This record gives sequence, C-alpha cells and structure tokens, in this order.
Amino acid sequence: MSNKKLHVLGSGTPQPNKERWGSGFIVELDDELIMFDCGPASTYKMIQMDLDPRNVNSLFFTHHHSDHDLDYPTFLLTRWETSIGKEKKLEIFGPPPTVSLTEKLIGLDDGAFAHDLIARTNHSLSLNSFQRRGGKLPRKLPDFLVKDIYPDEKIERRNWSVKTTLAEHVQPYLDSLAYRLEVDGLSIVFTGDTRPCETVKDLAYGADYLVCLCIALQEQIDGTPEAEYMMGHVDAGTLARDAKVSNLILVHEALGISSENNFKHAVQEIKKIFKGSVIQSFEMTTYDLTEN
Repeated sequence: MSNKKLHVLGSGTPQPNKERWGSGFIVELDDELIMFDCGPASTYKMIQMDLDPRNVNSLFFTHHHSDHDLDYPTFLLTRWETSIGKEKKLEIFGPPPTVSLTEKLIGLDDGAFAHDLIARTNHSLSLNSFQRRGGKLPRKLPDFLVKDIYPDEKIERRNWSVKTTLAEHVQPYLDSLAYRLEVDGLSIVFTGDTRPCETVKDLAYGADYLVCLCIALQEQIDGTPEAEYMMGHVDAGTLARDAKVSNLILVHEALGISSENNFKHAVQEIKKIFKGSVIQSFEMTTYDLTEN
C-alpha cells in the first residue's frame, strides 16, 4: 500500500483566530493531491507546508459557505500563474453553484479576474516570465474541468474513487455534500458541515477515518441553531459509533472546544460512546493515514 497522508489546511470557522480559520484538507496519494474545500488562506498554508498547488488535480467542495471556498480564486490563479502548461487538467467538483461561481471568477466575458488573465496572456512582461520558468508560447488561458455534482454520484479515477451523499446543513439556501474517498482499500469520509443525518452515517459506514465537523461542546450549543444544523462533540461521537468508523478526526472547531481542557472533556465524553481513536486536528499539520 502506498503512503497516504491527510494535510489539514484549515480546521476552524468563518471567525479567524491565531490557531484556526476556515476549512481545507488535502489527501496526498504518492505524487497526487486531492483537495476538499478551499477556505481562507488555503493556498498560502499549502506553500507553508511545501505542498505545490500544481500537484492538486482534483478539488471537491462540500458547499459554498465562504469559510469553505474563500480562497478559491487565489488557488485557481496561483495554480495557473505558476504553471508551465504541462500540468494535468484541474478537475473541480461541488454542489451548485460551483460552475457559475467559477465562471464569475475567471470567465473571459465578465469574470472578476478576466482582466488579469487577459493581461498575463498578452503582455510581453508576463509572457517573458512564463517562458523563463519553462513555458512555451502561445500561453493558454486556464482550461479547467468544472462540474456541479449531486448526492449519490460516484467519481472514479485510475486509482481512487469519491462517492457523494446529502449533507443536511442550510438547505434550501445552499446545497451541501459529504464525500467518501476510497483508495487502495483505505477509506476517508469528509462530512463537511452537517447535522447528524442518516445519509452521512450510511456513507461513513465502516470507514477508516471520519473527518467530522465538531463546532463546540454539546452543552454549549444545545437549544441553539448550531445544534439543529451542525454537530457538537456528542453528535460527532455518536455518528462515529453508529457508522462503525475506526478513527474520528474532529475539525471545524469553535467556541473554545479547541482549548486543552475543553477538548480533554470532549474526548472523555466521546470515549463513553465511541471506542475508536479520537484525533484533534491542528492547522498546517499532516497525519499519516493507515488502513485499519
């Protein structure tokens, strides 16, 4: 089995602090990087972790709250600007409005960054820089495959597959998906933002890793909208137990759950219902993935 890693770029919320901000994850499979969400500063965090954006060939969005896609234009333009035209075509998947959002960012007619693309594919200064790093003229505009996807789809590539399911979050305002990545007998599920629901439990059943939203201690959110549309630590532990996963990785933390004492309390409570491993994620941290 080849070496596999989970790189946590962001494990926070829309409210930035010195430890956490937004959501973003990369699964490394040998020399290929598969990205899930692209929250604030994801591209900069990648560079800090020695991860080359040009090696990301597939990007999956769970949904389009800004803490999950705010760095999308930075990532798109950085990957293209540093390219020499020999990289694999970037494939981008997500629930609507993934296609329309991409067009609004880099479409040549009225995209927000059309002016930049036009300048960099025409002016001699940019063309010279492109050639200096190994590119050959004419310089091509971005050519990405972008697709809106829905629950119960399966994307299959040569050595991995991704299944989708419905995640219940803020419908009908935004569609949300959870994903299950399968590769070489290893499975890792990304819940995205969701409340406890049967669809996510079924998708996660028997997975090696469950990368699960855990917004706060349960008692901090009980009786609030957060408890109706997201998950606290008891919800996450119950989902992990019912889905019979091996490892629970908590992400999207806020409201003090990431403090040492609060997290210790959360783990103690989770361990009462879930017997597997509980891992607190930290930003710009890499975790080895092993089949259980």
